[in-house]
Amino acid sequence: MTQSRREALRRQQESQQRAKRLQRVIIVGAIVLAVVVAGVFATIFISQLNKPSAVPGASAGVPVNATADQSGIIVNPGKFADGVPKAEIFLDYQCPVCKQFETTFGPTLDDLASKGEIQLIYRTMTFLDSNLRNDSSSRAGIAAACADNAGAFAAYHGAIFAGQPETEGTGYTTQQLRVDFAATAGITGDKLTPFQQCYDNRATADFVQGTNEAASKGGVNSTPTIMVNGTKLDNNTVFQQSAEAFRQTILTTKGNG
Repeated sequence: MTQSRREALRRQQESQQRAKRLQRVIIVGAIVLAVVVAGVFATIFISQLNKPSAVPGASAGVPVNATADQSGIIVNPGKFADGVPKAEIFLDYQCPVCKQFETTFGPTLDDLASKGEIQLIYRTMTFLDSNLRNDSSSRAGIAAACADNAGAFAAYHGAIFAGQPETEGTGYTTQQLRVDFAATAGITGDKLTPFQQCYDNRATADFVQGTNEAASKGGVNSTPTIMVNGTKLDNNTVFQQSAEAFRQTILTTKGNG
């Protein structure tokens, strides 16, 4: 074999060896990359498994129109101008006198609120659950707060009182709170399922408990309690008024400060 031929053969062998080394490097690199990718996906998968399961409706824990301190629900946000009277209604949905108040004066408050002539806030209390040994005040409050997220708080609030049992302590049924009152309030179609999920999961329970505690800490110990610009109205006087006289009381009551 000539020297030139031997040299050519040597170069060919070296080239083949380099190709094999490169192939091994590529294979090893691919294996390492696959292991890294698998590790990343495993980490993501495990982290997702460790996350709390998403509960439908749970994101609705605070009603969209809650006050800044989460102690009530504003009926007409954005509709009232600065300086208009602030009317606060403290209520328990099992309270018969609250139903009487709603029946007599609810339309007046709704009218004033819709026109932006007052700022209207409802503050739910639940103390009658203990007195009546049931949980209907809380469940109704939870449902009403869920209705706020469906854009129908005022209508649902009215439906609860309209459907209040004649015998105090009978309480509200699940059918009423999930279905009947929702239909009356116009919570239908795409809005119904999120509302029912919110109610079923008691998503707004902490909010309702908080409104009750805030009212109690503020010295409110009976319902209905009506406050205008921080001044508590006398219920005996209120219930003797006509709807028009009550309207004027709301519009003219000065603050207590």
